[in-house]
Amino acid sequence: MFYHYKFWHSLTHPTIFTQAMEAGEIRGYKKRAITVFILFMLLFAIREFWGMGTESLTSLFAMNQQDEYYTARLLSMVGAIVWGIIYYCFHYYGVTYILYLLTDIPYKWIQKVQLYVMAFLLIEKTILFAVFYAVGYSTTFSFLSLAPAVQQVLDKDVVLFIINQLTVTTVLTIVVHFTFLSKWEEASDRKALLVKIIVLQVLMAVFVGLISVLPLQEWITRGLG
Repeated sequence: MFYHYKFWHSLTHPTIFTQAMEAGEIRGYKKRAITVFILFMLLFAIREFWGMGTESLTSLFAMNQQDEYYTARLLSMVGAIVWGIIYYCFHYYGVTYILYLLTDIPYKWIQKVQLYVMAFLLIEKTILFAVFYAVGYSTTFSFLSLAPAVQQVLDKDVVLFIINQLTVTTVLTIVVHFTFLSKWEEASDRKALLVKIIVLQVLMAVFVGLISVLPLQEWITRGLG
């Protein structure tokens, strides 16, 4: 039995999709996965070309160090694409593997569900970039999280960066994971599954938040120097 994968139809019909996964081969999935990957790379490249995250290089341009500036921008572009690949692989392969370890669900099944999460992450990043492009500047914290609001009453960087990782997409991720993965779990195990999914998202937010406050760029510069 073959199931022709249609992104939005499969997303809105989880029971049909999960049953199809159990029954036979999914056709058209690889094409969608490759498309999402390419769109991710394009977005990271466009953001870098626009100058998002390259504010520290402006001083080279201001000091008329043209060669150094363009070399730095080129290296920054390469770095952005490499980071985009790492980001994609972590969420698409890494998170899938973690969920595989936490459940008895086959890795390939979870991976196909994870593609929905990748699409939501892509949409979130595209919205953020579109708004930043429209206003002409970027901000440290995402307006799709509660970090900007919390910043008004709390000035603790590590806490703000952790909260910044818990966005609307985080909620959608939890909903998607639970909606699909619970179809392959016994009814008695579904509460435990939900807890695992939520804890995983929180731990990821804490990890990224802690990394975000570290002066990685300064350390790398010292190491290269």
